[in-house]
Amino acid sequence: MLFTFLESNFMNITKSAVALALGLGFVVGANATTYDLGAVTAPSTYSDVVEVPVGSFSDQWIFDIPTALFSGGSVSNLKISITNVGDLYNISGLSVQLYDNTNTVIVNLDSTSGSSANYKEGSGVFAPANDYYFTVSGTGTGSLGGQYVFAVSTLPVPEPETYAMLLAGLGILGAVARRRAAR
Repeated sequence: MLFTFLESNFMNITKSAVALALGLGFVVGANATTYDLGAVTAPSTYSDVVEVPVGSFSDQWIFDIPTALFSGGSVSNLKISITNVGDLYNISGLSVQLYDNTNTVIVNLDSTSGSSANYKEGSGVFAPANDYYFTVSGTGTGSLGGQYVFAVSTLPVPEPETYAMLLAGLGILGAVARRRAAR
């Protein structure tokens, strides 16, 4: 009888422990999302509003670059508050880093000159044939969690021949202006 009682309770405890472990796994997994932008070309623009749950999160935005391009982007905390109610959406500790395919931080947007606690920005030239990813992390502290805007715009990088043609054109304009001034 005692053996049957212990066996029955052990099975209930085991089932409860498995259910708890699965539940915690789903909660932890829900706070990390991967967004695949695929091949990013120029010119293009991408933006999205992302809602995160209450608690810590770490999202990845992965993409690859088939040709050299210039890109600028930002991540903004969308804080929404109601007087006498408090924050519905807010993110504390917003942090954004750009990594290359070797998992090396290329740019820490937290420390760029235009960034603040609620706004991160950066820009630069991306080399072709490389995979990159942004990590956006923080803690959703509003009663409904947090929201952020992820936005990126790209432009083509001029080829060296374009610069040579520009300089040649400027040289010709300078020669014509000089010739007219000499008359």
